[in-house]
Amino acid sequence: MGKIKAWYRSIPLWLAIFLFAAAALITASFVSNKITTAANNANYKLLLNYIAEARSDLDSEITDIGSFQINNDQSYIIDIAISDGISNNRLMTPDNFSDDDLRLYNVGKFVSRFAPLFVYSLCLLLAVLLIYFTKLKKPLTLLLNASAKIAENEFDFSLDYSGRDEMAKLCGAFEKMRSALDETNRRMNQMIEERTQLNDAYTHDIRTPIAVLKGYTGILSKFLPTGQFSQERVIATVNTMETHVERLEQFANSMNTAQKLADVAVKREQISTEEFVNSLQETAAILCEKKHLSCRFESCIEANTLYIDPSTVTQVFDNLLSNATRFANTEVTVLLESDEKTFRICVTDDGKGFTEKALSNGTQPYFSGEQIEETYHFGLGLYICKTLCEKHGGSLKLANAADGGASVTSSFAL
Repeated sequence: MGKIKAWYRSIPLWLAIFLFAAAALITASFVSNKITTAANNANYKLLLNYIAEARSDLDSEITDIGSFQINNDQSYIIDIAISDGISNNRLMTPDNFSDDDLRLYNVGKFVSRFAPLFVYSLCLLLAVLLIYFTKLKKPLTLLLNASAKIAENEFDFSLDYSGRDEMAKLCGAFEKMRSALDETNRRMNQMIEERTQLNDAYTHDIRTPIAVLKGYTGILSKFLPTGQFSQERVIATVNTMETHVERLEQFANSMNTAQKLADVAVKREQISTEEFVNSLQETAAILCEKKHLSCRFESCIEANTLYIDPSTVTQVFDNLLSNATRFANTEVTVLLESDEKTFRICVTDDGKGFTEKALSNGTQPYFSGEQIEETYHFGLGLYICKTLCEKHGGSLKLANAADGGASVTSSFAL
């Protein structure tokens, strides 16, 4: 029985309709033929009773009763042979029947005429209902429930309907759409959350320079007209205000850069591994030399080509290397790895390493580190790297090396 159900679930919908329709027509033909035959036989037996009575009444005249036939008006013509050898046709009609026999006769005639229509209609209706309840009801119910949940912005479910017919394929396509919508919705929520965090961080950090500028403006407007400020103090105050104006300008530029990350599109292409690795090694050597640091560069990639967006990967590498050279004491280590699905870049320095707070929040925008002069660039740089890695199907992980120092691993989907 299980094999039959599995086979039935796997056949196409058109084949199921054809099989049920054929079975319904064959069954209806058989049943309607049985019913009409039974009705005609009942009328035939009723007629025979009257033929027998007619024969007893005309016994002296009749030598033989031949065949009878049915006219279009459902009356019966009886071929009667009269004793003188002359054949005579006499019409046997329902008018000769008694009231009870006439009712039976009319019922039989009604059944004989309309039974096929009723039986065919009933069988086809049953076939339609069977197709609906066995092939359509469950998947349609699943699809309706799923569409209602999606309309309410609920994606935490799965549309599971086994089979290989059209409805199973439709449910499978709907499940793919649900999964894609769920992923899109998750990414949108993540983007909204990150944008909110970015705005909150920007708003929080911009308050300090604004408050300082406001305070110095009030001081100058109050004391400058009275001549209580010396020229040196005025110049010092203006220089301080200029510093905070520059900070505001840096904030504005960094905010603009962060906002544009949402529009960055990853464009993968097949590139030579050797050429790309050499370009990264050359960049690392130049940056480390400027900071008077040694650079240990290692590549464990065996593939001849990489399917990546070189611009995105290079931008992430430059940011990670720039951070490492600022916090390293003497050396920066770069390790390149790849497998069938992922390309990874691990940059490690020999500095103090990440604090516990930095390990948890280092990729947040405008994260404040220990060194105030590094605050803005440090936080936004790792945030940009994290965003670009995720757009490339990868991730960014912060850790501390076993022998000390910070280690940042960026991964990119191939």
